[in-house]
Amino acid sequence: MKLKVVILGLLILVSYLSVAPVQADETEQFILGEHYIEIDGTQTSTPQVTEFFSFYCPHCYKAESFMDNVKTLLDQPSQFVKTHVDGMPGRSIEVEHLLTKALATARLLNIEDKMVAVIFSYIHKGKADFSTAKEVKNLFLLNGVDSVKLDKIFGSFKVNMAANTMRIKTSALRKQGIGSVPTLIINGKFKPNHKALKTQREYLELITFLLTKTA
Repeated sequence: MKLKVVILGLLILVSYLSVAPVQADETEQFILGEHYIEIDGTQTSTPQVTEFFSFYCPHCYKAESFMDNVKTLLDQPSQFVKTHVDGMPGRSIEVEHLLTKALATARLLNIEDKMVAVIFSYIHKGKADFSTAKEVKNLFLLNGVDSVKLDKIFGSFKVNMAANTMRIKTSALRKQGIGSVPTLIINGKFKPNHKALKTQREYLELITFLLTKTA
């Protein structure tokens, strides 16, 4: 009888030890102030990842494949929101405004992913730049968008409002001292610190963790 009690006790102890470290690791894996920070802002009602980026940023261009992996963590494509940043050093603010409008236009035309890739390629592979709205629009025309429809949407109230919203969001982030790109904001409240992470897998795990977190 005593032997049975001892064996049972050892089994319970082994079971506890095998579970306890995992629970502690899950609790302590990501730490506020080390792996992520909480920012000023309104938390979204549903999971959302917002990427602040610039078409001119080579790091943003190289991060596109990683962003595709981030999208797989979300239930709906609309939960991943790209926000184009104006005011990059050495760039024309007028052209940046045009590229912000181009992103908003592509979104309304339901060809956002396609045109983001086209614009990135034009700048970083083609080593080209823009100087006029006509040049920006020409990329849409070369990719099958009707010119009349394009002019109507590009100059529309919806596109101008969407572009203005991106500028407001960028300004709010910069006021908090966050100005680098690409930057991810999770659920409108959390900014991951990728420098504290060792691998892309760990980065994705952190994003998954933050998607379920509330402020």
